[in-house]
Formats: sequence, C-alpha cells, structure tokens
Amino acid sequence: ALSLVYVEIKNWALEKLPAPQELKEAWSEWEVRCLVLLNLTLQLLLMISAHVRQKFKGRHLPYVAATVWSIYLGADWVATLAMTTVLRGTLEKESAVVVLWVPFLLWHLGSPANITAYSLEDNELWLRHFLGLVSNGAEALYIYFKFRTAGVPIYGSLHYPDVMVVPLLVGGILKYAERIVALRSACSEQLRSAVYSEAENNQRESKGREMIRTGLYESAGTVKQFVEDPQVKFLQEARKSFEIFRPLFLDLPFKVSEKYLDHNVYLKDKSAKEAFRLVKIELQFFHDLLFTKNPIQYRHRKLNAFLRGFYILSALSVLIVLSTQNHIGVSKRDITGVDIAVTYLLLVGAILLDVLGALLHLLSYWTMIEFGIAGGKLYKLYHWLVASRLRSIKSMAGTPNIAQYDLVKDFCSKRGNGIFSGLINLVDTNKLRIKYRIISWVELEHYLQEFIYTGLEKERLNPSLSAEVLRIIGQDASLQPLLELGKGARKGMPVGLTRVIFVFHIATKLIYYNAVQRGRHARSSLCRISNILSDYMLYLVLVHPTMLPKDFGNTTKESFIPDKKNLI
Repeated sequence: ALSLVYVEIKNWALEKLPAPQELKEAWSEWEVRCLVLLNLTLQLLLMISAHVRQKFKGRHLPYVAATVWSIYLGADWVATLAMTTVLRGTLEKESAVVVLWVPFLLWHLGSPANITAYSLEDNELWLRHFLGLVSNGAEALYIYFKFRTAGVPIYGSLHYPDVMVVPLLVGGILKYAERIVALRSACSEQLRSAVYSEAENNQRESKGREMIRTGLYESAGTVKQFVEDPQVKFLQEARKSFEIFRPLFLDLPFKVSEKYLDHNVYLKDKSAKEAFRLVKIELQFFHDLLFTKNPIQYRHRKLNAFLRGFYILSALSVLIVLSTQNHIGVSKRDITGVDIAVTYLLLVGAILLDVLGALLHLLSYWTMIEFGIAGGKLYKLYHWLVASRLRSIKSMAGTPNIAQYDLVKDFCSKRGNGIFSGLINLVDTNKLRIKYRIISWVELEHYLQEFIYTGLEKERLNPSLSAEVLRIIGQDASLQPLLELGKGARKGMPVGLTRVIFVFHIATKLIYYNAVQRGRHARSSLCRISNILSDYMLYLVLVHPTMLPKDFGNTTKESFIPDKKNLI
C-alpha cells in the first residue's frame, strides 16, 4: 500500500510541480536503477547486521537493534517499491533489461539465510508474507509477459528474456517461498504441533526403546554415537540436550527419564565452564530455530543442496550469456552502459549472497553435527574442517558477559527529555532505550560460574535446601521488614517467581548498600555474587520477560513498573 501511495505521489509531482524537464527525465531514468541497487545494498547490510546484532552487547544494543530492524523492514519495502515502480512506470527502450532486474527483487524478498525474522511476531505473521509472495509473484509474472516480446527473437516465439529471465524468476519465487516456510515452521502453533506430532509418532514406535523424555525415545536419531573428535562430540551432546528440552522453550509440560536427568540435566562429569558452554550452544540452536533458515535446510538436506546449486547456477548462466552476447534482448545501441553495469552488479551480488549463505550453513552447528563424523574421504576432510572450526570458536570465545539492572540506580538516575524523546517513545513502547541506559555488564567469571553450578548441584542432592534457607530467613529479625514488604505489596503485584525476584532484589540491595555504608567487606566473593545474580534476574524480568515462564512477563510489565516507587 505504501509503495502504491509513493508511486502515485511521485507521478503527480512529476506532472504538476514546476521542475526542469531535464530533472524529470533524470529522475525517470535513474529511479529504478537506484532502487534495485539500494535493495542489493540492503541485502548485504542485512546479512552482516544480523550477525552483529546476535553478538553485540552493551548499552548501545537498542540502537543496534533499531538499525537492524530498519534494514530488515527497508529491504522488503524497497523491493516491493521497485517492483511497483516498474509496473506503474512507462518502459520503452529499457524494457528488456528492466525485466531482467525484476526477478532479483523476488530473490531479495527471500531474505538472507541468517535472518528470516527479526522478532517472534514476524513468525506469527507468516500468512502476510505468503500474500506478499502471491501479489509480488503475480506482478513479476505480469511484467515479464508484458515486456518479453520486446526482446530479439531467437527461434520462432522464443525470445532472449525467456532464456535469461525464466530461471531467475523461478529461483526468486522459490527463494521467497523458502522464507515463508521458515517463518511458518517457527511460529508458536507449528512448533507446538511439531512436538505433539513427533511425540505421537514416537509413541507408536516406542516398543523396546528407552524413553529420554515424554514423546522422545533413545533411537529417535537425535545424536550419532560414533564420534572421534571431542569437540564434535560436545556439539552433538548440546544438540541432544536441545532436542530433549525443546518443550521447555515452548512452555509445554514434559518429563525426563531418571537416567537422562542425571547425565544431561545436571551435566554429570562436566565442569562448570563446560556446562555453561553447552547451554550457550543449546541456545544458539534455539535462536536458529526461530530466526534463520538453518533448521529447514537441515531437515531437507538434499532439497537444500539442489536449491543452492540451482540458485547459483541460474545466476551464473545468465552472467555467462550476458558476457558472451552482443545484446540481451534488444539492440545494444538502445541499452546504456549504466544498465549493463547495474545488471552485472545484480548478478554478481546474487551469486555472492548465495555463496555466502551456503558457506554460513556449511559452518553452522546444524551441518557440523550431521557431517562432522569421519567416514569417507570427503567426510574426513569436512570432519577436519569442523573440528578446526569448533576449536577456533572455543579459543576465541573469551569471557562471557552478564547484564545488570540495578533498581536503586534506576530510581536515582536523571532522565533528560531530549528533542526527539517523544518521537522515540512512540516507537520504543517498551522503553528499552531508557532501560539500557541503566544496564551495565560484568564478566561472567569462573568463580561465578562455579558458584551457580555447585548451587544447582547441591539443590539436586538436597531438594529441601531451598525450604531450609527460606525458613532461616523467616526467623531472621533483621529481614522481617522486607518480608512484610513482600506481603504488603499492593493489589495486582505479580505473584510467584516474579514477586520473589523483586522482593529479594530489594532485600539484596538494601543489605548490600548497608554493608558498603558501614565499611564491611561488601566486595567479598559471596556478597558480590549475590549482588550480580540479583541484578541479572531483575534484568530478565524488566528487559527480557520472554526468557521467563510465559505467565510472568506481561504481568510484570503491566502491573509492577508504573508503581515500583510505591513498593520501595
């Protein structure tokens, strides 16, 4: 709709506004060229920025996320706008070469492999993208049939656009459809139904097999057993853990067998550092499941290999034909060197994007766990590459960071109202910009990992430990005001886990700053650990509530934040 509005306003302005004729002609001549080149640039930026966004940390993260969001939306809009401009414009001499550009707009609407969705909401709106495929595909076909006869005939009714455009057009439609399949498979309804259908199928074939978790049995094919390299084996263990706990990410009830509970849930025989690394890889699998094409490319490996080859070969064949022929459908004297250069850039850009996408998939965890096992010569070569890649990732990992949100610092901070604050707040409805101004980052050092890991291990061996701690706290007279604070919270205050996080965060802060004021050893190991973990849990509640159980997030944002000062 916005594209049509833009085109109508532009056509009206060119007709009605008093502008030099040379300017109008230059605009008409360069508009489509600039749009297709801008769209190609946005595709390259989108592939790069998707990787940057995933790795970036710090208070400037909202601005990085906003940049990626703008590129993500802009790439789709510019492609649709360029196609609408071609459809509504008047094409004469450039018709044949512009028809060659249109399929690349469909290619770009297919998006890079490492970012099919910007947010979870994009997955839920997959049907809207399907309607976009229908409308944009129909536009591309209409443009092709409208201008194909402008080209030089090859044999009978066969024209050059038939030979050069059809492979690109088919590839563009397939690319766009591939993105829609990825979006649909990552929507919440499909993820849940996939778990249920998998459970039903495994239940029917479960005879003589040991249960791993509800609906998943030992021979379900989650992990191959024979692995030579320890790094590859570690990666496959992470993938197995991801498959076991997939229902957890979807808020589905499930039960894990006692054997796998000991070995996988509590990571028996693994150090704290290895346990945190395994969870990090497991979360990477979940990220790919929601926001990339890697899962569907992994599930349909043969089809994926065929499509990657078809995309690259179709663009390469057109590039060869274009390089060896004296015309591309019309007399060469009617085609400017600029149009030829734009066509070359689009072809080279398409090949580059697909080659980079194929390399990213080959070096992804999904491909490594499938082909990282030594077999034939080709498998041994790839196995060596996988092992080298995993070792380099491990060596470059460094010390991870953990986010901190200090509620006391939030209260004491002064928030200035800038010139554009009102406009920014219209877009930033969750006020992430303000929240990230308060957020700080500390290194997740080894002693902190060890404390968390041993704490979970103690809780497993002694489940009544938490109840005992709460009993001791209840008997401590100095903490009674804080407990009364939690009991006397206003009506509508979140209950359960979220309420506990808020109340104990306030308690931790009061005790911590009281120790600092009295000159105690507030920087001691246990005191510092308590402060760091408290700040991190509040960060999850206020900034990333979707990382908590589903029932808590919206309640926290709606009922607690507006009156949090009253609680203090």
